[in-house]
Amino acid sequence: MIKELIAKTEKQMIESLYEVRETFKHSGNKGISNENYFADFLRKYLPRKYEIGNGEIIDSYGNRSGQTDIIIVNEDHPFTFTPNRPWLFFIEGVSAVGEIKTILTSKELDNTLYNSLKYKKLEIKFSTGSTINANQSDIERYYKHPPFFLFCYESQLSLETIKKNTEDFINKNSIDNLHVIDAIFVLSKGVIINFGDGQGAFQMRTNEGVSLQGWVMYNTESVLFELFRYLSVNMPQIRRFTPILTDYMFNNEWKIVK
Repeated sequence: MIKELIAKTEKQMIESLYEVRETFKHSGNKGISNENYFADFLRKYLPRKYEIGNGEIIDSYGNRSGQTDIIIVNEDHPFTFTPNRPWLFFIEGVSAVGEIKTILTSKELDNTLYNSLKYKKLEIKFSTGSTINANQSDIERYYKHPPFFLFCYESQLSLETIKKNTEDFINKNSIDNLHVIDAIFVLSKGVIINFGDGQGAFQMRTNEGVSLQGWVMYNTESVLFELFRYLSVNMPQIRRFTPILTDYMFNNEWKIVK
């Protein structure tokens, strides 16, 4: 039933793309409209503890991301922002981020890959007593650096080309495969996901039961459903007992006494 509901949304999303084309001539207006439509989809299907924003993200080590289209914020984040307006977010309150492209080109793909590198430099700091329920593979990958995904309404590139260009980018720049973009979703075409070491909670297995590793591409018309499944499994679930702003408000000159 969930798959059928999301399939209807996917159809509406495709129809909205044509409507946006007819309404707006400026590419910036088209992009904003499509980002807002996608954000509304997330608000509709994700649990109520999440909110959607956009802007930049910082960590307590002094790192900062670039401008980010979609920021999925969890209940630990202080709601000091207004949806649909750029703001500054704290990585401990972020569960996943996404780039939204109306039409994906080679240049846009490269820009997204570089943005993902900048984002993945951000690192979550765990406060004393934080509770995590995940295997070691996911802790090292998603609990230090929450998922980064790319969603495309359309693409000038085939799925095969997107996968190849992504892998070439990683190899050319000698990048750790786990500190770059995690998944790519192209509406009406399919999905490309990095399954890492194949030991995370989100897996794809062969008919023989072997868990696949690294980048895997598959065609599907249920792209939004696949995105929903991906986020539902991979977004970190952390129970904290102290405010996330503590590490941002106190520097080395201050000490918290408990």
